[in-house]
Amino acid sequence: MHQSRKEQGIERATRRLLHPDRREARVMAELEEDVEAAEEWAGFPSHPRRDNP
Repeated sequence: MHQSRKEQGIERATRRLLHPDRREARVMAELEEDVEAAEEWAGFPSHPRRDNP
């Protein structure tokens, strides 16, 4: 079935608004990986992850 551009835009906006938690979780995970990589690069001792005992 074909959707108009307006319908497609509304659907995309709805999807973005309905899933901000998932997007935020992904961004936080990426930032955490970046921080861990920076600590390793700088020579700081690695800390055990909170979610991995």
